[in-house]
Amino acid sequence: MRFLWLLLPIAMAALRLKTKKYIFSALVTLTCAAIIPFGNGFMLLGLLLSVIGDYLLAHQKGHPNRFLFGVAFFALAHLAFILHAGTSVLWYRHFSFRPPALFFALALAALYAVYLTRRILPGQPAAMKIALSGYALVSLAGLYFALSMQTPGALEYWLYVAGIAAIVFSDTMIAEAEFAGRREAHKLILPTYYLCHILLAASLIACRYSMP
Repeated sequence: MRFLWLLLPIAMAALRLKTKKYIFSALVTLTCAAIIPFGNGFMLLGLLLSVIGDYLLAHQKGHPNRFLFGVAFFALAHLAFILHAGTSVLWYRHFSFRPPALFFALALAALYAVYLTRRILPGQPAAMKIALSGYALVSLAGLYFALSMQTPGALEYWLYVAGIAAIVFSDTMIAEAEFAGRREAHKLILPTYYLCHILLAASLIACRYSMP
């Protein structure tokens, strides 16, 4: 029954995509924060930081520095998700060193480094290069920690991993749209961004049901 609460952020996402009003964008994340089970402080912090980052990126007109500040808040959100994954992921499970996850993360980081240096960073000012490189490192670390959670194969595990992967993909689409000139990538940014938070909320709800 608790999964029905996911209809709230799903409805907010649909309204944002239909009306293009920003308020619904914030409500997607806020409703996800409201329905996650009590006790997930780092996840709640990450969602709230994401709301601030989203606001800054959505209101850049006339404020050129807001993109960098938005990136900073999203980086802090990723750090909160890493703390969630590394300390009290899904309440009673925690980080576990997994060589395959580390190998995959390092291989992806190498590919992403080539992608950034050849496609995204050339021509950007130094501050932007540092911000984008640092953010990519933090977000990929978040994916590694997600893959390294205990109990791989459980529903909540895959929901959580898919959620973090969705935000990495959404961030890549932002890079494509803003820095590589692929305007069509804009269509994929918001749906995958909202999907991330909905999947993270779903993972915590699934965990609640699977607790012994």
